[in-house]
Amino acid sequence: MKLTTGDFKKIRFFDHYTDKQLETISTMSSIKEFKVKDILFEQYDVLSEVYVLLGGSLSLGISLAKEKRIHLGSIEEGQLFSWSAVFSPYISTAWVMAMAPAKVIAIDAKKLNEEIEKDCDFGFKTMSKIAQTISHRLSDTRFQLMNQMML
Repeated sequence: MKLTTGDFKKIRFFDHYTDKQLETISTMSSIKEFKVKDILFEQYDVLSEVYVLLGGSLSLGISLAKEKRIHLGSIEEGQLFSWSAVFSPYISTAWVMAMAPAKVIAIDAKKLNEEIEKDCDFGFKTMSKIAQTISHRLSDTRFQLMNQMML
């Protein structure tokens, strides 16, 4: 299924992009589907795609010693995740697992970085949105880790 500019306009993460920018994103994107308990990626995996959740339910967490997993939160529809694919060394800082069937937009991170470098307006919008994502994720992680320490 090929995504159109109209499809991207319905997704919160892509607010404020121009039609031309959305068309560019569509050329580097595909749809991926996951079943319940599918692992999209593990902590420390090398990532090559940035994802945006279209539908379903995803759990995000970190792994600790002795194979203990800590759930840090859920990814909501329209949210970006796997942002580490944009930044060297492109290593995941968390794991993500499908809790219900899920559909995501997979954006080729190498092509995304090329466009970020080429188009300053596009790059600013994209990096601002990624920075907001990282900030929210950091706050959520801090809250969950404080809860774990109190157990």
